Amino acid sequence: MISNMKESGRVYLDYAAATPLSEAAFLAMEPYLRSSFGNPSAVHAEGVTARSAVENARTEVATAIQVRPEYVTFTGGGTEGNNLAIFGLVESLKRQGRDYSEMEVITTKIEHPSVLVAFERLKGMGVGVKYAAVNEYGKVQLPELKALLSEKTVLFSVAYANSEIGTVQSLHAIKKVLKQSEEQFSSEIYFHVDAAQAPLWLSCQFDTVGADLLVLDFAKCNGPKGTGALVRSRRVPITATVYGGGQESGLRPGTENVAGFVGAAVAFAAAQSDWRERSDTVSVVRDQGIRLLQTEIPELFLNGAQGEDRLANNINISVPGLDTEFTAVVLDSKGFAVSTKSACAGAGGGASIVVKVTTGDSKRALSTLRFSLAPDTTVENLTQLTQILKQHRQKMSAF
Repeated sequence: MISNMKESGRVYLDYAAATPLSEAAFLAMEPYLRSSFGNPSAVHAEGVTARSAVENARTEVATAIQVRPEYVTFTGGGTEGNNLAIFGLVESLKRQGRDYSEMEVITTKIEHPSVLVAFERLKGMGVGVKYAAVNEYGKVQLPELKALLSEKTVLFSVAYANSEIGTVQSLHAIKKVLKQSEEQFSSEIYFHVDAAQAPLWLSCQFDTVGADLLVLDFAKCNGPKGTGALVRSRRVPITATVYGGGQESGLRPGTENVAGFVGAAVAFAAAQSDWRERSDTVSVVRDQGIRLLQTEIPELFLNGAQGEDRLANNINISVPGLDTEFTAVVLDSKGFAVSTKSACAGAGGGASIVVKVTTGDSKRALSTLRFSLAPDTTVENLTQLTQILKQHRQKMSAF
């Protein structure tokens, strides 16, 4: 696995957007791309082999997070998983006789587009939509969340770690608030956690997270693109939102991506097996990188939380007055792959909604750079990056 692109001489600092496929995942996938190509729904030997591969992959993911395999539904990535979790729950409750107008859902305004746009769609359907407040670091404000909960609340949705500023939420504290409100209102309030950014850096064991609906994106942990999973607790009612065949227990129709799911399971299990060691190592490099940037470019702002409340590989800064879209192109020409915001927030210019919401500063939101480190990113890499960025900043200030 070439995680930092050393063979090409480039330094890849966009792990939040995409990660390289691990060698182990590739080797596991290869037979199902060529020789073992059967359809898992077929009854012949080739089909049975493919079905066995899918179910073994499901068991491997389930074992890594300590759930029963039947509660793992493979998807085409994090976006599909979030949509299935959100719409699948609401539609299931609707089928049980609960009108859209009798339901309320809550999230924050700094979530991934796959959650924010889904909530806007629910609002158009007549579901009540509320937004919990976050502080300047992006942490959910628990008293404000508690005040929003009511007997109509059916869902609270939040990212385990924010994809732009890297803030890690206090999931157990949130779960406690939700449980207290369930007891107060004698109702079910389901907890959806978007864990797309988590597997390489945080524990995703189901009990650790405390979610009822947990969404994974295996492309973010050295698995193949277009693979993900929705993991759910036994108490969650859910229905399909796409129709066709009966694959994935009827929740995700269509021929399974056998090779993809096999590789995904290998990559995810490996990511979770040593996440703590990886996180401890990379967070040291991250903190040294932050200090370098703050020393050499004192006018910059650090966005997001600090210490353990920040994803181990995330550095997100704002340099007011700097055209950071152009800066990203300049850095690319010097061999550094960086981004300005979440890839799913759209290409091109525009402010970071996440930074705008958390800081209330439009200039800061228009001048963001995100460096999401690889496991083998070095302090030397970040020292070189800082010097190039400093020189570019000085050059632009002269105009």
